[in-house]
Amino acid sequence: MGKENRHFKRIEVTIRIRLKESDTDIAAAFDIKDLSEGGMFVHSPLLWEPGERFDLVFTLPGTDREIVAKGEVARAEDKYLLFPGCAACDPIPGMGIRFTQIAPADRARIKEFLAKTQTA
Repeated sequence: MGKENRHFKRIEVTIRIRLKESDTDIAAAFDIKDLSEGGMFVHSPLLWEPGERFDLVFTLPGTDREIVAKGEVARAEDKYLLFPGCAACDPIPGMGIRFTQIAPADRARIKEFLAKTQTA
């Protein structure tokens, strides 16, 4: 397994997110598998290429204010579960998306949410 290049700690969380391709009218809703201050992993059988850009909109659990950000695909994974019941397997296809533009207040809200979730 390769070295991980993460700059931020991430937590597993299920949040619904709307992604809209920045240069088109194509939009879709997906579930986030994990979230960090710097980005997220979006569970999706549809994969975009690294470098593709999106407008992102999501709401943190327990809040009603939307977080709006811009992001780009950092990596795409097309893994599927080949061995049911394999706890060590990570079968979820999807994309790692890094935030490229997010308001400081929204980044602070994510950071606060992550801190609360990690201590709970």
